[in-house]
Parts: sequence; structure tokens; C-alpha cells
Amino acid sequence: MAHEAFMEKFKKTFLAQDSDINGFIELLDPNCEWVLEASEETFRGYEKIKEFAERSKAARTHTSEVQMVPTTFFATESYFVIEYMHNAITTEKWTTSTNQPPKGLTLHIPICIIAHFKGERLDWIHEYFDLLTARGAGQKLYS
Repeated sequence: MAHEAFMEKFKKTFLAQDSDINGFIELLDPNCEWVLEASEETFRGYEKIKEFAERSKAARTHTSEVQMVPTTFFATESYFVIEYMHNAITTEKWTTSTNQPPKGLTLHIPICIIAHFKGERLDWIHEYFDLLTARGAGQKLYS
């Protein structure tokens, strides 16, 4: 199976209840670009992606019952794909300043990530989800 070790590390650093942001950043090319297709926001490079990840992590929490559940997970020599249901509970640190959901709201957001390998790291990531599920029409999540 292509990139089997990479996939295992991704699962441990990205899908874990208490995910390891620094471990995840190590999976990225220094010039990686992460695009949230739903809101058209783009994060480039380690620092911006780490900031995005820290804000995302602070905005929600998980329990043993409410967590990320992968449904499709595979890699080829060039691409990495994961589909998962992101079940999470909102915190007071939700990333947007307008239309904040109440603290403690449980969200269920189906997400698909498609990423490209550059050697043994990812150099671009496109994340797809229904923005209406997460926030509402016309909302930016981070900017």
C-alpha cells in the first residue's frame, strides 16, 4: 500500500482525540498550502497552517463518544484522501467573531480532504465540507 507509514502517522496526529499539531506539521512540506474550499480561505507555510490548526483545535473538543470518525482513507503514489465525520463540541474559542454557536453545541460535519504528496510530505491540501453545516452562508471561518 502506498505511503502506509505516512497514513498511520496522519491518523495518530490528525484524527486523535488530543491531536498532535507539531507532529502533524512534520508531515507537511515547508511551503504547503491548505485551502478551505467552503470559505475560500488559504493558509500557506508551516506558521500559517499551525496557527489555523491551533485555532481549529481550540474551537472544539471531543469526547470518547463525540470525535472524528474516518469513513474513507487511502493514498496513491501522488495523492492522499480522507473522508471523515467530524463530530465535535464547540467551545468559547470558536474561530469566528460573528454568529458564534453556543458553547457546548455538538456539530456533525462531513469532511473530505484531498492532498498531494511531494516526496514523503504533503505540499497542498484541499478541504471540502458544507459551510452551511459549520457556520452559515457567506461566513469566513478564520479571516
